[in-house]
Amino acid sequence: MKIVKSLQKDQQGYSLVELLAVIVILGIISAVGIISMTKVIAMTKDQAFVGNAITLKNAAHLLLKDEEIQGIPYADISYEKLLQLNYLDKIRDPYTGNFIPEDDKTYIRITDKKITGVCFYGETRNLCTKDGVVDPIPFDELSVDLIKPNPEPTE
Repeated sequence: MKIVKSLQKDQQGYSLVELLAVIVILGIISAVGIISMTKVIAMTKDQAFVGNAITLKNAAHLLLKDEEIQGIPYADISYEKLLQLNYLDKIRDPYTGNFIPEDDKTYIRITDKKITGVCFYGETRNLCTKDGVVDPIPFDELSVDLIKPNPEPTE
């Protein structure tokens, strides 16, 4: 019994400074983790945006083949047309979670009977601007680095 009592006498708790040090270290680790996760989420959204542009290309390719069989002349294919003809379901903007606007800004460029580029507009960003010029992005150059913020609307 004496051994138990002597151990209890010699035991001491953690000091306030030691507890604060542990809390500070945990806070630093949490901050680094949050920053890393934020970067991963942003990168995933960028990749999803490019993936959506590729999905648009694949749907346009199917429509183009059908139009070729029917003898319809080649022309740029809009996102709106792909939706109306059921070649594509509505696409969600990965940045906002809303559907991509159904307007004439988002389209696939057709040149010499081939799909050559995409102009893809979300609510806040686009894949349609390269080196300051608004023009469809060639598919072989498509990358997350080409995602640009949409220009502010002028009134």
